[in-house]
Amino acid sequence: MSFSMPLLKSPWLPHLSRTGLLKLAGTVGVALLPVAPLDLHPQSPEERVALERFRDSIAATADSTGLLTLERRMIASAKADRSDAMIHLRLGFLSLRLGELGGQDHYDDAASEFQWAIDLQPSWPYAWYGMGLAEYGVGDSQISFVTGLKMMLGKDALTRSAVAFAKSAEIDPSFIRGLVDLANTALRQRVNIKLGVALEALRRAAPTTAASDGQVLLARGRVEREVGDGDSALVAFNGYLQRGSNRGLGLLEVARTLLLLGRFEGTAPYFEGAQEDDSVSVSGYRTDLATIASDSVLGEFDRQQGARRASYLRRFWGERDQTDLRTDGERLREHYRRLFYARKNFQLTANNRHYDIVERYRSGSRDFDDRGVIYIRHGEPSSRASYAAPGLEPNESWRYSRTDGDLIFHFIAREDVQDFKLVESLFDVLGFSSAVRLQDQVNGVGDNAVAEQLMLSREQLSPIYRRLQSAGRGSTGRYQNQERRAGQESIAVGTNSDSYELRFPNELKATSEVLAVGRDSTGHQVQIAYAIAGSSLEPVTVTRGYLYSIRLRFVATDQKGKVVSALDTTRHFVAPERVPPQEHLVGRVGTTVPAGSLHYRLAIQQGDEAGMTLPRDTVRVGPAGSAALGLSDLVLGARSTNLGWRRTPDDTVLFNPLRTYKRSEEMELYYEIEGLRPAPYTVELEVRRKGGGGGLFRKIFGGGSAAIKLKFDQQATATTVSTHRSLKLDRLKPGMYVLQLLVVDAAGRKDYRTREFQVVEDAKRERAS
Repeated sequence: MSFSMPLLKSPWLPHLSRTGLLKLAGTVGVALLPVAPLDLHPQSPEERVALERFRDSIAATADSTGLLTLERRMIASAKADRSDAMIHLRLGFLSLRLGELGGQDHYDDAASEFQWAIDLQPSWPYAWYGMGLAEYGVGDSQISFVTGLKMMLGKDALTRSAVAFAKSAEIDPSFIRGLVDLANTALRQRVNIKLGVALEALRRAAPTTAASDGQVLLARGRVEREVGDGDSALVAFNGYLQRGSNRGLGLLEVARTLLLLGRFEGTAPYFEGAQEDDSVSVSGYRTDLATIASDSVLGEFDRQQGARRASYLRRFWGERDQTDLRTDGERLREHYRRLFYARKNFQLTANNRHYDIVERYRSGSRDFDDRGVIYIRHGEPSSRASYAAPGLEPNESWRYSRTDGDLIFHFIAREDVQDFKLVESLFDVLGFSSAVRLQDQVNGVGDNAVAEQLMLSREQLSPIYRRLQSAGRGSTGRYQNQERRAGQESIAVGTNSDSYELRFPNELKATSEVLAVGRDSTGHQVQIAYAIAGSSLEPVTVTRGYLYSIRLRFVATDQKGKVVSALDTTRHFVAPERVPPQEHLVGRVGTTVPAGSLHYRLAIQQGDEAGMTLPRDTVRVGPAGSAALGLSDLVLGARSTNLGWRRTPDDTVLFNPLRTYKRSEEMELYYEIEGLRPAPYTVELEVRRKGGGGGLFRKIFGGGSAAIKLKFDQQATATTVSTHRSLKLDRLKPGMYVLQLLVVDAAGRKDYRTREFQVVEDAKRERAS
């Protein structure tokens, strides 16, 4: 038997099935005749339509038995006329369909058929397009290390697929399907990304009619954005909005790009697009949200439609702006910056992840390693550390500095150098057995040279590693347990929350107090008083002297975490001379809050360079219940502080956020009682040195004998009363004290509050803002 065939010059020779075996028949003794002249001609529109009809017909069925019968008949036809490129193209697309239905080997068959068609008609875009689809379907080794290695070397299926798609666009720039699939394939690649190939093909198609096609514009915008050309991406996406079929998707892509570029105007198309109910754009919004949202949040998102979906997302992102003390839109903008960064730096090279016993956390992500999971949730870490040594797996540790306590994460890439996973302890880098042995070594971790170097590399992350280096056998186990618990807590917090912490290049030296006292026509208030050291202030020189602009941000949440009050205000203070380093700039602002136990956060800053964020704290506002007696927070002030709150035209309450008083001055006390009934009530006041014991309030406060002890019998004539009292401090020695106030009515209802302050020999002058 002998037959003629075209020469094989393509890089797809490894696909040796079916026709591929026939092509190499000469290797088993079959003589190859000289190549007959090929009937080269462009692929006609009629041939393209016929192929699309054939593809539609086989896509409509899932009957693999019927498709296999059709395949056998077509193979017989191909044997009878091996020079008909259309027969090989149909066989190739049929094999692709069988591969989609579970016949993985059929992707190799498809590649062989498309290779034959390429050799017969190298100018037909469908031949190269089919080869691109086949290569994508072939897949790679299921061993993640091998997959990652192939991708880095450019030998993976996606690389070969991209080359084939590029060829289909190169030989016919108007071939829209090839351009779109080329772009999508390049975007799906995780290593050795061929975006340049896709971008070049898309740009070469610019003079053709394909350039104005909606799908091509969408693909080009995504590729332009991925290579870092956001402006060109916006041009393409805006073109898609004019010519494309999915307005919601177009708006989302415009929003993603604007937000990635750091432009707040991206929020408008983001929320506008969220109103569209088409499944593609809704899926895009959900995918972006799922990287930080809990299952319950995603479930609620899924229940929204139209304008309600947009309103839900406004609340979701708006509450995050407020709880993180950010400006409206900042958290959404940061989210898309993080997503883009994570795709560039932490994307998984393979989906088949394997876990070691020390890798307890399972993210379930098919897109990002655990570094990406943490980065998307919490952003850029405050500091990073790693240590490399022969035989040691790649490792990293991240620290997030937070006012509520730092988070520290340890990552290790044990099997795949592109897949870092979270572990509980730094010592898990050494492996499970080594980490266990460290607990029992005579000289602690000092007996293990690698462990000692690991700790040295992490000294700047946490003091625990310095303690471990000097710990002996008696305490090393305790410190190792502490270090592991800290890692466990960080993982628990970090993987179930997200944040965008305020950070300032320079620390603003300030003290503050948030006091539940006062009311206005809308309800209860908290008063926020602050004092900023002159040594950390940098004024702006103006014609009248020196300008100090102080920005204060405050947010209060209820027990469920819902934002109930938020404030972002800037106060301007002009002084004829600079505030001396040893003095303070003081100020106060009030804001309305609901009654109840509230959590709050507070940040104070001057300009963009200096500021401070206070740890989360709680404040109790109003009575515990509708029938309860309620005592406000205690406001301690002094006339020398020069900071007052004009509560009414006839009443001024004095503040002293430093809470420091000289012995020779009087301390001014102000408080309010609400929920009173027309009956007698008693107020008992005591001042005790901090840390004392015994006394009248032992069951409530503890403490010893009172330095100041007063009792006032009052008659209630209104449900709410406000009281001023002055206390002389000359009997108190310098030191820290606690003022304790207890109110009891005739029915036995009671409430109490405490406030700390310091007594010194001298006082410092303050300047009011």
